[in-house]
Order: sequence, then structure tokens, then C-alpha cells
Amino acid sequence: MAAAAVAGIIPVLHSLAGDESSYYIGRKLWFGFLGLYTVVIYVERLPWIYLHKDFLCHGNLSSPCLGECFEQHFHKPIIGTWYMSCFLFLCAFLLMEFFVSQLRHKQTKVKAQQENEAELSSMTGVQEDSSSHKGVRIIDFHIQKSVLGLYLFYFLLQLVIQAVFLSILINDQLPRVSGYPILCSTTNCLGPYQCLVQGSMEKRMSIYTLATLAVMIIVFCIAFFLYSIHHYVLKGLQQLGAHDLWLWEV
Repeated sequence: MAAAAVAGIIPVLHSLAGDESSYYIGRKLWFGFLGLYTVVIYVERLPWIYLHKDFLCHGNLSSPCLGECFEQHFHKPIIGTWYMSCFLFLCAFLLMEFFVSQLRHKQTKVKAQQENEAELSSMTGVQEDSSSHKGVRIIDFHIQKSVLGLYLFYFLLQLVIQAVFLSILINDQLPRVSGYPILCSTTNCLGPYQCLVQGSMEKRMSIYTLATLAVMIIVFCIAFFLYSIHHYVLKGLQQLGAHDLWLWEV
């Protein structure tokens, strides 16, 4: 099921990444993060595939009792949480792509209408128009303040998603394969029974890898957010203030 999902996502990412248009700064970087995110989760899930077989308890436990102990210790989904984080990362990115592409399409239509009216729809004018649209590739956030707000919201959304995911990895999932012995006692199976998880080192390393990737994305989100605020908001206000001062002196 997971392999089929990854195989279905790869053609979509390839078609989007093949678009040479750079609508906004960092677009190729986030494509790279999305591909890396998908591959890392697909690889790091391998030590967790047979988690129910890796969970063992000392003593003469029946299968129902072993199942109860397993459900008591791993009462929250592990791999399902990883899939959800990847899904949210993908949804946030695709929503950003959708709104920006819609804006670019609208801008292209408006500009084409204006130039066609000015040049009387001549063949030369149409050719120059098509070439000029190919040349305009990056949105100017100094002018498009609404898109700048969407751009900043995207980074905040990705930061929140990764911060929550990182907290779940470190505070909930990592202790479940770190603390020994695991003591189990249920209503139907009085204990306590000492249990363990085989291959705990590989499972911890997979959590560390995902946590490192989450930290990287958080750092880039903060960096892009602060850069955008400084470059497009603060500098714009400074330039506007300098322009008003010049007009006042004139």
C-alpha cells in the first residue's frame, strides 16, 4: 500500500518539478524537501514493519495477553503519524503551488489583454507578448502584498506541522523504544510481565533521522520567514519612508 502511494506521488512531483518557472524564491528547494521527505519516511519505516513480531515478553503469555501488552505499550500509531506528517507537508506545498499558479495565470491574462489593446493585436505584437510572458518568471512580493502574506503563512504552517511532528517523535515515540524493561499488566493478564522490543537501535535511529529532517525544515522555515519580513516588509517601509521624506524636501 505504501509503495503504491509513493509510486503514485512520484510522477506528480516529477511533472511539477519539470516546470522551469520559478514563481517564488525557494520553489526548487521545497520541491527537494518534499522528495527527500517522502523517500526518508519510506526507508525509515522498514524497521517498524514487523513491530508486532518484535515485541516480546518474558514468561508463558498467551497470544491474547501478548496482544494486550502490545496495544498497551503502542497505543498510538507510529508509522501512521509519519504518513500524516508527510501528507500535511504535501498538502501545504500543493496549496501554495495552486494559489500562486492561479495568480500567475490571472496576471498573464490581464497583461495580455492590456498589450493586445495597446498594439491592435498585430502578429508582431502577439509574438513579443508571448516572449515577454516567458521572461516574467518571479512574482514581485514588493507589489503583491497578498501573495506575500500567503508566502509567510506557508512558512508558519510548515513550521507548526514540523514542530508538532518533532514533539511527537521525541516525547512520545522515542521513549517507547528506549526505556527498559517494559512492564505490562492488564486487567485480564495480571503481571507485571517484562517485555522488550527487538531491533530497538534501528528504530531509534529512524526516529533520530526523521527528527533531524524536521529540524532542518524548521530552520529553513524560520530563515525564509525572517528573510521575507526583512527584505519585503521592513526594507519596503524604509524605502517608502525615504521616498516620502524626499517628496517633503522637494
